[in-house]
Amino acid sequence: MLEIPGRRAAAAATATALLGAGVLGFASTALAAAGSATTADLAITGLSSVYGSTIGGTNIVLAGKGFSRIDESSKRAVLFGTTPATSFLVLSDTQISAKAPAGSGKVRVSVTDGTTTSADSAADDFTYLEPLGVQVPNKTELSAAGGTVVRVTLSGKNLSIGTSQTTFAQKKITATVDGTAAPLTWVDATHVDLTAPAGSPTKSGGKVSVVVYNNGVAGPADTTHARYDAVVTKLSLATGKTTGTTGTSAKPALTITGVGLSGATGFRFGRTPGTCAAVSGKEATTWTCTNIPAGAIGAVAVSPTFGDGRIAGLTAGAIYTYTNL
Repeated sequence: MLEIPGRRAAAAATATALLGAGVLGFASTALAAAGSATTADLAITGLSSVYGSTIGGTNIVLAGKGFSRIDESSKRAVLFGTTPATSFLVLSDTQISAKAPAGSGKVRVSVTDGTTTSADSAADDFTYLEPLGVQVPNKTELSAAGGTVVRVTLSGKNLSIGTSQTTFAQKKITATVDGTAAPLTWVDATHVDLTAPAGSPTKSGGKVSVVVYNNGVAGPADTTHARYDAVVTKLSLATGKTTGTTGTSAKPALTITGVGLSGATGFRFGRTPGTCAAVSGKEATTWTCTNIPAGAIGAVAVSPTFGDGRIAGLTAGAIYTYTNL
């Protein structure tokens, strides 16, 4: 049929009048958007940790895109090699939190929406490492001020911690005590010296957690063999007469500095109590004694007493010597 230009123009005018310019404008925009929309790529662009324990349980965050299309009810939507993640949660279109299953060697982490699977790339490589166990000597006392050096024993399948401090450092083996970093020094194929950081004194029966990491992979913790002790680190006077020393509250005979002293009921010079009180606002670190008791010639330890089962460790800074000179 021959189309008449005038009739076509009239039909367009009638449609505009019936639908309204705004509706036609919205329809045009929607059509344009539909024509330009594309399906987002599904990809992994990075892992928060590229190492995990062979026994499983390592928590990592996957970075990427297209994750909002993933069905959280699908058990095989996130794979470590061919093994499904123990659990996972889609945090956003660009992040997934997942718990790695047990495994070995290097594997590829992949995600799928049921139709599309993320492409393989170096960004999704995940390597399983053997966790390192640690054994702390029984009844290990750690100074709350930090600095205590403890020789610990490491264990694990295929254990190899190097043949020198240099090769040991290359292994990226680290440790923490109650969550705080603790430096390690190589000793031999199965032993390292751990330098404990400062920490809070533990009550009777309380213990601290010592963990060794293999490239960030935590091994089983030793939670039964070490504890922190309150310590005196410095005395304002290191010597005094056997007859004792008398002072006043304004001018104390002795100032005691330490760590973890809060909650102490007093101080003893050897076995003899002194007249001591905490400085207001500094109960954990500073105490003063208006009087130092008399004592026999020789050295004694100045130590806090506690009513809750805590004990005090001994440092060189806690030694007071009685003399007649």
